[in-house]
Parts: sequence; C-alpha cells; structure tokens
Amino acid sequence: MHLLTFDLGSTLYKVALFDDGGRSIALERISPPLVNNELAADAFKKTLLSAVATLRKRVPEAWNDIAAISFATQANSFLLLGGDDRPLTNIISWMDGRAAELADDLKTISDRPDFRGVTGMPRFTINLGMAKTMWLRKHEPELFQRAKRFCYISDFLTLWLTGLHRTEAGIAGLSGACNIQSLQWWKPGHPDVPENWLPKVERAGADLGMLLPDVADIFGLPRNCRFIVGSLDQYCGAVGTGTVNPGAVCETTGTVLAAVRCSDHLETNLAPDVYQGPAFDPGWFFQMSFSSTSANLLEEYRSSLKDHPTFQSLTRQAESAPPGDPVIASFDRDLSSFRNVQPHHTSGQVVRGIMRCVTQALAQQLGHLCGDQPPVEIRSAGGGARNDYWLQMKADTLQIPFVAMECEEPTSLGAAMLAARAMGLGSLPELSKRWCRPRARFMPR
Repeated sequence: MHLLTFDLGSTLYKVALFDDGGRSIALERISPPLVNNELAADAFKKTLLSAVATLRKRVPEAWNDIAAISFATQANSFLLLGGDDRPLTNIISWMDGRAAELADDLKTISDRPDFRGVTGMPRFTINLGMAKTMWLRKHEPELFQRAKRFCYISDFLTLWLTGLHRTEAGIAGLSGACNIQSLQWWKPGHPDVPENWLPKVERAGADLGMLLPDVADIFGLPRNCRFIVGSLDQYCGAVGTGTVNPGAVCETTGTVLAAVRCSDHLETNLAPDVYQGPAFDPGWFFQMSFSSTSANLLEEYRSSLKDHPTFQSLTRQAESAPPGDPVIASFDRDLSSFRNVQPHHTSGQVVRGIMRCVTQALAQQLGHLCGDQPPVEIRSAGGGARNDYWLQMKADTLQIPFVAMECEEPTSLGAAMLAARAMGLGSLPELSKRWCRPRARFMPR
C-alpha cells in the first residue's frame, strides 16, 4: 500500500509518496504561478498535474499501489464558483490585502462578546477569506450575484477529485466563521456568504470514498484509490512530528513561524494571540501561536544579496562570524527589518541576527501557548528543522530540548498518517511511534 499527499503551501507545493511503513518514497516540489497573490484555477490544476506526472515517471511500480490520497494545506486562500462549478474568480491568496479598507467592519465582528468562544480566533483579520468576500460583494457585485459555491483551496482540490463540496474542520476553524465545537458555520463570521454556498465541514482523517473515475484516470491512479480529508498544514506538521498527545508541542519555521500544542479539551483561558481549532478527533483541539517573523526574513535577506548564496552557505557564515550581530526587528515587507544593519556587518552577522530574532519570536510564542508550563521537548518541522545550527540556538535560548525528525517533510508525513489511519494501519499515537522517527536531539547548553 502506498499513500499520496499534496502539500498546498503558500509559495510551494509538494507532492509526496509514502509506503505503509511511513517511509518517503518520492517527493516533487513545484512553485505555483502566483501573480499579485492570485492563482488561476486552471493553473492550480496544471501545476499539480505536472508534479504528479514527474513523480509518476520516477516510481511507476509504486504508483499502481496507491490506496489513498490526502493533503496538507494553507488556510483562507479561496475562490468562488458559479452554478456549473466553473471558477468565477482566481484563487485569492490569504496574503492578499484588499480587505484592509474594511478594517472597521472586521473589528465589529472581532468585538462580538461571543466571537472568540465560538470560533477560537483572537480576531477577525484582513487575511481571512470571509473578509475578502465582503470586499468582493462591495466592489464586484455582479460577479458576487453569479456565485454559487465558496471553496477554500483544499476544498477546490476535494471537489475536483471527488465531486464533493467539503472542507476540513481545522481550515473552517481558521475562517472566523465556524463553531469549533459543533463544526457548524456561524453566520456572524460570513455575513455576505449564503449558507448554501459553504461546504460541509469534515474532521481531518474522514474518508470521502473513491476518486471520480475520470479524475483517477487523469492522475493514472487505481480507480479504487480513496480520498482522505487532510488538514491545515501546521496541524499536519504537528501530526507528522508525533505531536498527537496532550501537552505535546511542535514548531514550524517556514513561510510563517508557528508553535502548535495538542490538547484533549477546549481551553478557556488562552493568551490573547493564541488560536484554537478542532483536531483529528471529537473533543481534541490544536492551539497555535504564529507570526510572519520566520524563515521568510532569511529569504528576504538572501534575495537582497547579489550572489544569492544558498542557505547552507549563509549558515556556515553565521557559525564563523565574529561577535556583534545587528538587532533584527520583526518581519516587515519593506525590509525595514534590516534598518539596523550597517556597512561593517558581515553577512554572517546579519544571518545570525535574523536567526536570533526568529528564535526570540518563538520563545514569545511558546510563552503565550504554554504559560509557565513549558513542554519537556519541542519537535521541529518546516525548512528550519533541517538547520542544526539554528536548532541548537533554539534549544540554548529556550532551554528546552529540540527534536529534528528523520522525515524531510513531516507536514506531508502528517497527511499520510491521516490517510493511513483511515485505511486501518493504526491510531495516530500508534503510527507516531512507528513513523515519526527522530533524526537528532539538541540539548540546551
């Protein structure tokens, strides 16, 4: 048995194949052609089909044994479909900022006394898909009147492969429009979107049945291949690092920085910046703190250098750089984060300063998430999990052991584990013991 996963990241898609022992068989990375934070629906499909075609050529025999598909996904990127399920809009990224002009209207939703208790969200922000639908109704009313379905990006994948209009509970939980206990849509969070436009909410790991036959043929998959609901990428990263027991914590240093904790009950006294959403079983939840102060700072700096050095090269420079790092501020897209960088600072000093900035942001997130009860260890996912120098810095700064996983893509592994559970290969705690194999453990010094 083999399991195929789609990781629909904000700037990079990953298609991965795993065997029934949790081992990665093949991986293909591909960048979607985003233009001004939008992606055409046809381009989305072509991007995934291209990655699948490349992967299939590399593992033709294993391809014939794929039993199930699942996904990990970004949240709040969405599109509207017409009555014939033809796209009326591009896929609008969560990074799009058009709803900023509606700040007062969004604050009205945030300020409702029942908002956080119902949705698990600290606030209703401009990044939410529902905020952008308010903008579309105001600025493109004719298009809005023709719409019949609202789809998050993973809902669009699900509709394409199964013909079913479904969304995952963790994604719905980050919409600002879902009751995270009943998994029913909450009208104050989607004031301009009719209820009948919205997908049915399914919990991560739900089995939606076999793929549509014509779609299975397009992908070259067995017609009995099943589609298993995946989850939010941060939650899949938690599952893929084995963070599936109460109190366990993982961190992801990627496009965003996120700390995630697993809980077997709904918390009622969370810090102001912590999000809470439904997990893989009834009564289970993930709590998350995240920010844009992450590895994107390092990418912004790397892109500003003439020779565009590799991250490995930058890390070596940071290790050997003399003392005297600049103080790097939190992420800002106009590069004001680097305003303290002076001509005498070496690239290594700047990189080390960036790493320290992100590490301090993680320490703050952990404080918000866990208060005065830190975890016994933190498991790492994202690109930063492959940087041993940075992991040791995190362990030393937070005075908590950090564990790097053997699997290079634990987020994809988490999606595969949800599929494996649905296919009867074991519970998530059982699978985590067998599949989530540590690569290295970094002890605080």
